[in-house]
Amino acid sequence: MSESSSSNYRSSTSRTTTSTIQGSMWSPSYYLNLWNRSFSEPDAVDETSKTLLRLTEKYGDTHPTFKTGSYNEALSHAKSNFKFLLVYVHSQAHPDAQSFCKDVLFTKDFKEYIDTSFVFWVCDVSTSIGLRMSNQLGATTYPFLSMIQPIVIPGNQNLHHEIFQGTSLLSKSNVMTKINEVTSIYEPLLISARADHELREQDRFIRQEQDEAFLQSLREDQEKERIKREKEEQERLEQEQLEKEEQDRLEFERQLIERKERKQKLYIDEPTKSATTTKLVFRLNDGSKVQRNFLESETIEYVMDYLDTLIPDPIENYILSTHYPKKQYHNLNNTLKEEGLVPDAVLFLSEK
Repeated sequence: MSESSSSNYRSSTSRTTTSTIQGSMWSPSYYLNLWNRSFSEPDAVDETSKTLLRLTEKYGDTHPTFKTGSYNEALSHAKSNFKFLLVYVHSQAHPDAQSFCKDVLFTKDFKEYIDTSFVFWVCDVSTSIGLRMSNQLGATTYPFLSMIQPIVIPGNQNLHHEIFQGTSLLSKSNVMTKINEVTSIYEPLLISARADHELREQDRFIRQEQDEAFLQSLREDQEKERIKREKEEQERLEQEQLEKEEQDRLEFERQLIERKERKQKLYIDEPTKSATTTKLVFRLNDGSKVQRNFLESETIEYVMDYLDTLIPDPIENYILSTHYPKKQYHNLNNTLKEEGLVPDAVLFLSEK
């Protein structure tokens, strides 16, 4: 719409509407911070719900989608969705308001038209919220519609506020024409605001994706570092275990050698053949053969200690036995005489 046509429009509707802030009968301070103003609304949801219920019971369910809750909530919803807010203040006592509801508001095509691009909020002048909104928006007669552009214009903290009231609202085509004329003037601002919002959201989404990618990369690096530390710790423990086993093995071998060396000193002197000795021949596990004289009073353990000095492995892993008759010697405390290994015998050393 051109400036001249916009001016003509304002002039032609001056009897029934208040178009812009500059042409309003109200002071500019009235519109200041309309977006942030907090109304002290008693039970806004309850009062609004009752108003909607009364209207639908009387006029039916075919109507624009009514936004429930407070005015500020409706305005916030309109702003976040980049839509105009239409506020309808109803007066049950005014006959023109009845005609507006029946012939305009509660019709299918008006519902479809409003639901496409507007947020619609309703109050009743008979309620505390409705009376306050009627005074705040400057209603002088009914039916009354206020069309609010919810985006603050740069350099101006006031919200644009357009009102339509009285008999000019009794024609559906007239109402839609007036709304279209105002929409054509201020819709570019909403479109621009939506584009800026979408650009900011796109930038935010990109930053979020970048942050998520960074965090994912960080988590992966941390997981790799954790696995690396666990692997190094496992290798360290395994190495310590190997070193301990090697130390234990060396210590065992050392102790084994020392034990064998101590035992060797006990068998330096071999008893000479006599009536109290026996001659024992041993077949070792590696196939070699040795023989030695022992006193009849010596024990099986004494003989095993002697054999311990002849083999590299611990004697505890072996057992002494005869082939025929087959016998194993488990009782280490029995003497050679008690076991019948006199005056001589052949014994075999084999693994247990």
